[in-house]
Amino acid sequence: MTKTVGDNAVRRRALNRPAAGLIGFAMLALVAGCGSGNDDSSPDINAGPSGVRWQGYHGVALPHTDQGPKSTADGAATGFARTPAGAAVAAITHTVRMSVAPDNQWAKVIAKEVVPGPARDEWSVNRVQLSITGPASPEYAPRLLGYKITGYTSQKTATDIYTEYSDGSRAVNHTTVEWFLDDWRLRLPDPGSTTRPIDAITELPSDIVKLEAPKP
Repeated sequence: MTKTVGDNAVRRRALNRPAAGLIGFAMLALVAGCGSGNDDSSPDINAGPSGVRWQGYHGVALPHTDQGPKSTADGAATGFARTPAGAAVAAITHTVRMSVAPDNQWAKVIAKEVVPGPARDEWSVNRVQLSITGPASPEYAPRLLGYKITGYTSQKTATDIYTEYSDGSRAVNHTTVEWFLDDWRLRLPDPGSTTRPIDAITELPSDIVKLEAPKP
């Protein structure tokens, strides 16, 4: 039977657990990409995105930059530059959108923003058991602080995403995007993975790329 998410406590848990099979912000390629783009000649992974502006998506402020997304339709954001900054913005965008997408959009978001496979299938099975109709409460919505790319190639990029909540707590989400069908898509952790997808933190690293969302 489908359950309705009706309280903020459930929403917060959904925004803090990115593992495959769990719904939320923390819910949050080995597949060859199309085109040439195989030159991994040491791009600057510390160069942040340009032209940053902020747009809300169901209660969470997301960056829209020169590096993407180029378009949004039915809740799904696509069109990211094949650069470190493009990969990082894609990781942030996909993680949030799949986490807070409402009932009438989440299937389209997953289809356009997540690499297909067992992890995506398991996530979908769990998501269909919930009902999300309204935006995340400002009290529990994550606010982006910045990111750090921990591994980059033109095919696969690992990015740590740093966020803060209204109570002052902070967390880091460990994400991976892959170049799939001419765009960066989120790779969810394998269903059997024991790697922690999110960790609580007390201090921000000094070397993150600052990409701080406006305060509500």
